[in-house]
Amino acid sequence: NIFAPCSIISYSYKIYIMLNVQSLITPFVKNFINIIFFRKKFTIFKVSSINSHSMEPNYHEGNYYLAEKMNDSINLDRYKVVIFFCDKHSTNHIKRIIGLPMEKISIRRGSLYINDKIIKNFKITQNINIDTEISNNSFYLLSDNLKLLGNACDSILVGPIEKNKLVAVIV
Repeated sequence: NIFAPCSIISYSYKIYIMLNVQSLITPFVKNFINIIFFRKKFTIFKVSSINSHSMEPNYHEGNYYLAEKMNDSINLDRYKVVIFFCDKHSTNHIKRIIGLPMEKISIRRGSLYINDKIIKNFKITQNINIDTEISNNSFYLLSDNLKLLGNACDSILVGPIEKNKLVAVIV
């Protein structure tokens, strides 16, 4: 049948149109739900940044997560996952809070120390030696993927992150 290739092209074009419409509708619906039910307190965050696999296995590239926008009432505790604005790449990144204001962070011989106390279950293979004191309005953020420490816009690479750079907390 000489018309078969035309029907395949037409069918492929319909699928392409459907995918484009779906890619427009999904964010619209998510933001509409956000506005109606959460009254701008929450936002939908999509992981899609440089080295976005830095938070694997817990957070994956392309996935959406509900995040509470930063305000003064949010209690920022150790191990919470936050979104911060990276000046280096002019984009948002997702990282985990490891160090709190006024703490001393050290990484020596593959181990993490906070105020000279070793944190168990934190073993890295890279040869990283860090001694940092965190200022009053900053946090020390690291990736969950320990193989990428120092390579994924974490505090090893860019230093402690100021509180005013924090955008939201993953819920």
